[in-house]
Amino acid sequence: MVYRKKNYLLGQLDNIEFVVVLTKYQNKWVFCWHKRRKSFENPGGHVEHGETPMQAARRELYEETGITDCEMIPLWDYEQPWDDGIHKNNGRFFLAIAHSLGELPESEMEKIELFNAVPENFTYDRGDAIKDFEMAQNMLKAWERD
Repeated sequence: MVYRKKNYLLGQLDNIEFVVVLTKYQNKWVFCWHKRRKSFENPGGHVEHGETPMQAARRELYEETGITDCEMIPLWDYEQPWDDGIHKNNGRFFLAIAHSLGELPESEMEKIELFNAVPENFTYDRGDAIKDFEMAQNMLKAWERD
């Protein structure tokens, strides 16, 4: 059985343990190439002890892309069930609008690349990622109308 991620309104979930940062730069999506997994990913990772989800999102974005000059916008929460069907992790999606790219620090990421859509060689479920990016893009369009 496949256990799918479930999205929630921002702030509905407590105990946010993970962050995912969908990142835009010059109207393109930023993806990281993971050295070990040999595939593209979004910046993101664990929320460390004593850190807020926003702080974790900014830290992970820097560690995995070198980006510090950006607007960081919380989007929605999600619940990711484990394969055992019993346990789960809570996470939060963010949107980073980068104003400039920084130098990539030493990390598990080898490089960053810009794309118009989710790349074929994506680490996680590409179908889910496409839906996430469409939802974020729709939110961006709504903000731009105001």
